[in-house]
Amino acid sequence: MRLALVGDLSDRTYDLATMADALTRRGHDVQVYSADGTDRQARDARYVPVPVPVHTIDDRRPEALLPLVGEMSRFLLDAWQSDRPDVVHCTGRAYGLAAQLAAKKAPVATVQGFHGLSTTAARYARPAGAPNDAAKIEALLAKNATMVTTTCTDDKLEVIRMGCPRARVAVLPAGVDVDEVGAATPPATPSPSRHRVVSLTHNLAEHCGVDELITVMPSLTTAELTIATMQPADPRDLDRVHRMVRRAGVGARVGVLAAPTEHELCELLRTADTAVCPSAYDPHATLALRAMASGVAVVAVEAGGPRDAIVADVTGLLVPPGNTRALGRAVHSVLHRSVLRQGMGLAGRARIRSRYCWDRIATDAEIVYQAAVEGVDAALAR
Repeated sequence: MRLALVGDLSDRTYDLATMADALTRRGHDVQVYSADGTDRQARDARYVPVPVPVHTIDDRRPEALLPLVGEMSRFLLDAWQSDRPDVVHCTGRAYGLAAQLAAKKAPVATVQGFHGLSTTAARYARPAGAPNDAAKIEALLAKNATMVTTTCTDDKLEVIRMGCPRARVAVLPAGVDVDEVGAATPPATPSPSRHRVVSLTHNLAEHCGVDELITVMPSLTTAELTIATMQPADPRDLDRVHRMVRRAGVGARVGVLAAPTEHELCELLRTADTAVCPSAYDPHATLALRAMASGVAVVAVEAGGPRDAIVADVTGLLVPPGNTRALGRAVHSVLHRSVLRQGMGLAGRARIRSRYCWDRIATDAEIVYQAAVEGVDAALAR
């Protein structure tokens, strides 16, 4: 197939570039259209990167591209009129609007990918600065797309509640490069009297669950906690976390590592006894997947992506959202049952290799793309 992927190449939560490479390995002709200006992996990539020539003042916010939808759409239309793909797979609201506008004039099957929904997120915590019209745009995109993908079942059900037929919605989760992540199992803890706990979050905002984990730390007397946040820490959130740590009296056993490098994250997980993903809403579960790929037992909130990724009591433990007591019991159980912990680590890595490697994700995407092509053919035949 001739495929056009339209989205953000710099998005750390869903690696579009690796997805494109996996599709090309399966024999597809893939072009990736992106306005983020990054040329990451472009030299060694199998896909063809196509820069979309628009510029924003703040290119890190997806909403910054919304005023440029018309300009992006015209560029895509010009490109596809002379070199039309079989399927366009777009991610994000701005990219989705631009791609769908272009696809109306150059008829092509469109797959709208959602890596999180504002309506589902609002049930747990609305992200700061989220636009009020986000839900309306998402509903419009779902209605007009030939097929829709979400990264978790919770979001799939939400899209169906929007009115999108169930047959047009599929779960297409994020993937993990298992062999790139590292060793299959972490080494044993040097001291049996101490356990290393790593909390993985995207930031330190209250809805990311770090507060609940700090609350249970006094009861985890053998645990040393490192809070690893993938984004640079907001000073106000960092100050709140430090105050909570001091009030809990666990300052000597809790540290924060903001925006770790790839090497630092690998080392952190290599020495962890368990990883905790406490966020109330994580649609793509990339942090839980990363820990499982490293052979670490995971404790996570039973919602969104982790609910799909983690097999309860086999690859990790799931706790109800907002249940601090259950979170403490789960972490304590994993830390003090070494055989269970090691078995979960091995089972988690095996699950990642079989279900969440990028080649498997690409295979699942092919099924969606074929359904999209058949949907367009059926519509034209009517």
